[in-house]
Amino acid sequence: MDWVASLKREFQEHRKGFSHNALSPKPIIGFSCWALGYLDEHGRLIGCLLHPARHAGRDLRYLTGYEEKCSREFCLPARQFHSLKPPFQAFWLGLTAGLGSFYYASPRANPLFHVLLWGAMVLEKLATFALAQGYSVTEIAYAYPFLTREGLSPRGHRFLMEAVLAHAHEPELWNNAEIEAMAQKIHETVCAELSRVRVGLHGSDGLYVHRMGLGEAFADYLRLMHGLCQGNPQVLKHIKAKAVQRAESLAGVAA
Repeated sequence: MDWVASLKREFQEHRKGFSHNALSPKPIIGFSCWALGYLDEHGRLIGCLLHPARHAGRDLRYLTGYEEKCSREFCLPARQFHSLKPPFQAFWLGLTAGLGSFYYASPRANPLFHVLLWGAMVLEKLATFALAQGYSVTEIAYAYPFLTREGLSPRGHRFLMEAVLAHAHEPELWNNAEIEAMAQKIHETVCAELSRVRVGLHGSDGLYVHRMGLGEAFADYLRLMHGLCQGNPQVLKHIKAKAVQRAESLAGVAA
């Protein structure tokens, strides 16, 4: 967003020079790719001029020397979006309605970058509730402000929200305050368990939490909320079980 004017000129030049560059390909130099430019003559859509979607399935990205990397790499929000079922993809894309290409591509300007980090389970549960009630994506984002709150790390808090929403029923979903209160109580349960077993937490094997089979959400929660990257697998699996039991108990009381 800080370099829009210069980028517009660059993307126009890339579009105009595409035919010449494609016939005489050159490696990418610096931070600019000659194949990134406007896809339409009106300058409304920005993308890869070599992408197979533009060439009847033929992938021309090898011309930059980065075909393997370009076809392999996805940012985390993109991976989360891909994991959503099509109806839910369409629902959450509503957050981007009216955004131009530069705003759409900016994590600062496009709220979907942040929201997608809550993951498929949380987003599909809320979207299912919204669609059943006839709510728009704007209404659901307003009703559940934790989704877009600055300073609240989706990756760090996702496990807590998943634990709560796993026991929720879409027709009568809890409100935002109730969900956050239950998530806080689950967090307190984990904190208490970690304090209780702190001495035996680090096993001699020193396994990394993301390799323990604890699930991505819980591993992220341990790393980002507790600063715990390694530990004893059995101890941490027990703590996760305690957290899930606490969530089940809270859901039963709130039902």
